[in-house]
Amino acid sequence: MKNTIVVGAQWGDEGKGKLVDVLAEQSDLVVRFNGGGNAGHTVMHDGETYKFHYMPSGMLHHKTCILGTGVVINPKDLLEEMESFTSSGHSPKLKISARAHVIFPHHQLIDAKEGGKIGTTGRGIGPTYSQKASRINLRMLDIIADDAEQRIKTALKDVKDMLVSEGILSEQDYNDYCSSVAVEYAKYGQHFKPFITDTEDLVRIASKSGQSVLFEGAQGTLLDLNYGTYPYVTSSSTLAAAAYVGGGAIPGVPIRILGITKAYTTRVGEGPFPTELHGEAATLLRETGHEYGATTGRPRRVGHLDLYALRYAIRISGIQELAMTKIDTLALVSGIKVCTAYKINDKVIDYFPADAPTLELVEPIYTEIDSISSLSREDWSKLKTGNKAALPESIRNYIKFIEDYVEIPISILSHGPERNETIVF
Repeated sequence: MKNTIVVGAQWGDEGKGKLVDVLAEQSDLVVRFNGGGNAGHTVMHDGETYKFHYMPSGMLHHKTCILGTGVVINPKDLLEEMESFTSSGHSPKLKISARAHVIFPHHQLIDAKEGGKIGTTGRGIGPTYSQKASRINLRMLDIIADDAEQRIKTALKDVKDMLVSEGILSEQDYNDYCSSVAVEYAKYGQHFKPFITDTEDLVRIASKSGQSVLFEGAQGTLLDLNYGTYPYVTSSSTLAAAAYVGGGAIPGVPIRILGITKAYTTRVGEGPFPTELHGEAATLLRETGHEYGATTGRPRRVGHLDLYALRYAIRISGIQELAMTKIDTLALVSGIKVCTAYKINDKVIDYFPADAPTLELVEPIYTEIDSISSLSREDWSKLKTGNKAALPESIRNYIKFIEDYVEIPISILSHGPERNETIVF
């Protein structure tokens, strides 16, 4: 299997964790290339539920997994996740980029004060990326250095004015904070020292030797910092192109770009959502699909499948194939529609609006879809032929309608949370 980049094709929460878990079995290396600990992946295997926030879900296949340069890392949270994984009987084969940036407690304090404006998870990810861009943050290589404590104290001087003048910390609290954090994070550095390396070199060696590398993205394309529904976006690039910058993918090496979409649409946090449902219809879809955040537990906003937005995501991320999840959920609800065009002030538009206020004005134009056949788990298990012709007509028609609209094939269909509840065409 050639190298593969997996990205979300909506606003995140599309079920990437399960699909990465499925694809990891045939991969040699699994690389996470962006985001932080808000990227919750829920994977079910042998009746057990695993929730990954940092570690790629390829861990369950005992593959070498990498946290790449584009990831921002809270050492405390990562350590807890690794210890939980170990206590469940697994041994993490993890490598961490020396160049990945560190999330400190003050990033979370800043996020708690400012992040509510756009509905962040409060985990300090945005402030970390911001200070990375300002060149005043530290990387994993800094906290494993012999002089780690001094490096941390020096870096904290650069944020003193911000923390004290904005009332996030008092002068005395700041001084106490510097001393305690320097000691604490230097200790984390010693723990992570065996895991930290030049991960781009590992990817290069694997790619050049013909091994299969799987690149895993966090969040979704429509949350991309540059091309998403700004400012209601994440703080990193979520496009497939970010795998080259944040994960070490090599230009020129053949690669497959797989986008993940639900059979409907969801979104967490603030921001425009043209096909959003409300009231009883929303409650039914949310409860049927168990649409609550793996990291925060927040109820997700739910709506009809937005093909217009999906096609935009496919084009800007260069997605070549789609995997569709939650088809079994869609079969349990009625009144299925898909959005096939946008109009503003009764005028059909031919572009995806770049600014949130304009997107808020969008009125979706829908196409009615026949109800999807609801199958039992036993019925689904009989369809492992990898042949779309074996699917019920209503599901075949739904898939074909989507494929014709977005002009790329759906090559994987997920019909449940378990690893084996997947059909590859």
